[in-house]
Formats: sequence, C-alpha cells, structure tokens
Amino acid sequence: MRKRKLKDNIANITTYIFSVLGLITLISIMCYVFINGSKNLSWKFLTSNYQEVTYNLQRKDLENYNLDIYNYQNKKDEYYSKKWGIALKDSQNASGNKVIEITFINNDSPLNNMINLANNSFYKINVGEYIDKIVVSNENDSYYALSKDGAENMINQLEQGNKIDDMVLKVGGGGIKGSILTTLYLIILTLIIALPLGIGCAIYLNEYASKNKFLTLLHSLIDMLGGIPSIIFGFFGMFIFIPFCDLSFHTNGGSIISGSLTLAVMLLPTIIKNVEESLYVIPNSYRSASLALGASKSQTIFKIILPNSLSGILTATVLSIGRVIGESASLIFALGTAIKDSIKLTGNGTSLAVHIWVLMGGEEPNFDASCAIAIVILIIVLLLNLFVKLIERKLSKYA
Repeated sequence: MRKRKLKDNIANITTYIFSVLGLITLISIMCYVFINGSKNLSWKFLTSNYQEVTYNLQRKDLENYNLDIYNYQNKKDEYYSKKWGIALKDSQNASGNKVIEITFINNDSPLNNMINLANNSFYKINVGEYIDKIVVSNENDSYYALSKDGAENMINQLEQGNKIDDMVLKVGGGGIKGSILTTLYLIILTLIIALPLGIGCAIYLNEYASKNKFLTLLHSLIDMLGGIPSIIFGFFGMFIFIPFCDLSFHTNGGSIISGSLTLAVMLLPTIIKNVEESLYVIPNSYRSASLALGASKSQTIFKIILPNSLSGILTATVLSIGRVIGESASLIFALGTAIKDSIKLTGNGTSLAVHIWVLMGGEEPNFDASCAIAIVILIIVLLLNLFVKLIERKLSKYA
C-alpha cells in the first residue's frame, strides 16, 4: 500500500513539474512574440501594401524661392533644414526596416513642387513619406546622402546645395494587406472544397458503409493520410494541382486555387474523423424514431442526425481554419513565396505564415515584423473561434 502511494505521489509530482514547464515555455514564447511584435503592430501595418512606391524627383528652378527663411521648432530626434523647410527623423517603416521619415514640410518650401522625372509632372511631398536618397549641388560641387547614413547626415548634405538633382522618395511599403487577403481567400476556398467532401465521406462511413475489413482499411488509410508531413502534400500540389490549374484556369504556376486544393486534401482526414465521431455518438434511437415516423434514410440523416452533430462539424471547421492559417510548408510549393499586394485567385502570393517564412529567410531576419504577423494570426484564430462558437450557440437553440 505504501509503495503504491509512493508511486502515485511520484507520478503526480512528475505531472505537475512537466505541466508547469510546458506552461512556462508557452508563456515565454507568447511574451516574446507580443513584446517584439506589438511595437510594429498598427493599422498602417495591417492595411498598407508590402511593396514600396518609388518616385524619382528633381528641383532645379529656384528663382521664385527665397532660401534659408524657414523657421521651425523641431522636436526631439528631428533634424531640420532652414534652407529647404523640411524636418527629417530616423524611423522605421511598417515592416521594421530603418528609413528616414519626413515629419514636417513648410507650406512655402520649394520641395512642395518637385518634378516627377517619370512623367515630368509636379509632385508634392507629404509628411510620413520616406527619403531614400538625395543628390544636391551648388555652383562648386555636388553632394549626396543615403537613408542608411541617417537623417542628420541627410540634412547636413541638403544644407550644402542650392539645387536638388535627384531625390528618391518612397511611399508605403512593409504592410501585410495582401497576405491577409490571401489567407482569407485560402480559408474560404479551402472550406468550400473540403467541408462537403469531408462531411459526405463521414456520412458514408458511419451511416452507409458495412462494418467489415474494408471499412477498417479505409479508416487506417485516413489515419495514415493525416500523418503525412505537409511538405509531401506540397509536392503533390506542385506536380498535380498546379498543372491542373494551368490547364483549367489558365494560371501560371502556383495560385490561390492550387494552394486551396492542396490544403483541402490535407484537411480531409481532420474533417472526416471529427464529423464521423460526432455522427457516431448520436443515439440510434434517433434514427429508429425518424424511420418509424416514415422518414427516409436520407431525410433522417440531413434533418435529424446532422443538426444534432453540429458541434462536431463546427469543431472540424475551427480546426481546419487553424490549419490553413498556420500552414506554410505545403503552400511554399503549391502557392508560392512572392509577396503580392494585388490578389487574384489565379495568381500566386503568400499567406500570413509563408510571409513570416519569407521575412525570416533573408540575410537579415526581421524578427519584429514576424512577431507582429504572429500576433495577427493569433488574433484571427481567436476571433474565428469566437465566431464559430457564437454560431453554434445560436443554432443549438433551434436544434
């Protein structure tokens, strides 16, 4: 009796220790993600394009302007040019990369009427845009400054010149709007494909299929399919679905359609098992009573069995959504890794998870932006779970 009690105590202590270690690890990861990602997380980050728009500007005709008259009480970390009436500071764009941001420009500054060299039209510089490079000159010499050299150096170079031979201005960039839209398209299209197939297969296996060795084999194959690494599905999508979409939808390589088809195949085991279990626990008395009242088997399934197994269907839906949002390996091959701002079903792009993979795969991994995207993924999963739970509660009142 004493030995048994000792073994139980050891088992309980071991369980508590590993539970606490797991909880500490999870909390540590969450804290790291939120601490590093929260400073990058903003509405601009969520709604702006990833690709920057670049303008090459010039200003040489300055006879109508009286330079060196623009006074401004610059703030901390800002550098101001009285000659040009512009204030700059070292900042970060939406993805966390270092930039020189325009924080103020005088209404009478000659920089308000720059010449856009692309179409020879006037361009007005705005607060919040970024200067990547300037080339200025005077009667004796020319000077240039790059964004990597800092805002103070750029202001010093501006003060040396009387003409702006070239200014490279960048607008926007670093946002994840395209990846958010791609992820939502993947979720919707994948569920449209996978849910009817998975639910139909579960209905057949539980309601129609004979309980024999063949059914046992089918269950074994479904379990095996659920254990296949996702990268294998990526190869399958690349060799099967991409050529199919090229022929059927006139795509060119990976696309949202081919990615959704690949994800649909991946999700089938999850959907089938969860729905089949929810069908299995429905009492047989429900079926017998429905049939005794004159309903056909199909009417019994769709009007009695399925409504009562709604929780299992919604669970399968939530798990499927979470799998789509978090999947990256298969989508790298079936969808692509090009971060796009213009999203089409027949075009490639990146989901939020693949966007993180791209940011972390360069020579200088962007931890802050990756953590910000991770926070977005967690929030989307939470909101979708709450939405599905709300639907389940509403429908259960009428079941």
